[in-house]
Amino acid sequence: MRNILHKSPYGSGLAGLVVAFALLAILPTQSLSRIIDGIAIVVNRDAVLVSEINSSMMPTMQQYREKHTGPELKKKQDELRETVINQAIETKLILQVARVNGITANEKTVDSRIEVVKKRFASEKEFVQALASKGLTLREYREQVVEQVLVQDTVKRVLGREVNVQDDEIEEYYDSHRDEFETKPHVELAQIFLQIPRDGTEEDIEAVGKRADQLRLLLDDGADFSELAMKYSEGPYREKGGLIGEIGAEEILPDLEKIAFTLETDEISPVVRTAYGFHILKAHKASPARKIGFEEAKPVIEENIREKKRTEKYDDWIEKLKEDSYIDIRI
Repeated sequence: MRNILHKSPYGSGLAGLVVAFALLAILPTQSLSRIIDGIAIVVNRDAVLVSEINSSMMPTMQQYREKHTGPELKKKQDELRETVINQAIETKLILQVARVNGITANEKTVDSRIEVVKKRFASEKEFVQALASKGLTLREYREQVVEQVLVQDTVKRVLGREVNVQDDEIEEYYDSHRDEFETKPHVELAQIFLQIPRDGTEEDIEAVGKRADQLRLLLDDGADFSELAMKYSEGPYREKGGLIGEIGAEEILPDLEKIAFTLETDEISPVVRTAYGFHILKAHKASPARKIGFEEAKPVIEENIREKKRTEKYDDWIEKLKEDSYIDIRI
C-alpha cells in the first residue's frame, strides 16, 4: 500500500470540501473517452480512474500553463496532482462512511443547488448545452451534486455541527495576540490635483501654485469640494469628484501621508506641493489607529478558534479512516 499524504488537503473542513468538489465538477471540453483510462487509486473496494484525476486537474492546469513554464510548471503540476489524489481519497472514504451508516443526500438541498446554477443561464436548454460542452449530461451533473451534498452531510453528521469554545480560551488568545487587535490609521480621502508641466519653468510652476491657492480660497468660501475636483482636478479621480477611497499609511506619497493622517473627518488640507504637482486633500472619514477591546474582538476570536477546532477534528477523523483503510495509489 502506498499512502502519500497524511494531512487533510482541504484546508479548513467543510469549506475545503466545497473547493474540492468545484474541481471535480468542472470537466474539460475534451471528451473523457479520449483520455487513456485506468485505475489511479484503490480505496478499500472502490476505485478512482485516471480520467477522474486528469479531468479534476485540467482547469487549474490550464491556468498554470498561462503563468508558468519548464521546471516551475512541472512542480506546480506535481503539487496539484498530489492534492487532487488526496481529495479523491478523502471523498471515497467519506462516501464509504455514508454507505455503512445509511446516510443519504437531502434531495431538497440537491435540487436547490442545481436551481442556483440553472439561474445563471437564460433557459433550460442553455444550461443543458453548457453541461454538454463540459462532457456532462444532466443526470451525471446531478450525481456529482448528490455526491457533494452527501459528503458534506456525512461530515456534519459524524463530527457534529458545532464545537465548544470556552471563555478562558478566548481570553488567552486575546492576551497572547494583542498586536492583532490594534488597527492601523486609515482615511477615506479625496483630492484636487494640479499637475506641474513636465518641462515647465519656475514661472510655469508658480502659476500652477497660484491656481491651487485660488481653489483653496474658494473652498474656504464654501465651494463644494467634489464640484471643484470634477471641474479643475487633473488627477485620475477627477470624474469621481476627486474621491480616491480608503487608504492606509504608506499607500500614498510621503509628503501627502504627513498631511492626510493628521486630518479629521471633513477637514480640508492646505495646498501641498510634491514633485508631481499641487494637491488639496479632503478627509471624508478619518479613522485613527486604535486598540480593539476584548468585547469587540471576542466574536471574531471565538469563530477563529471554533474553525481551528473543526479543522483539527476533521483532520484527525480522516487520518484515522486512512489508517484503517486499504489505499493503493497507482499513479
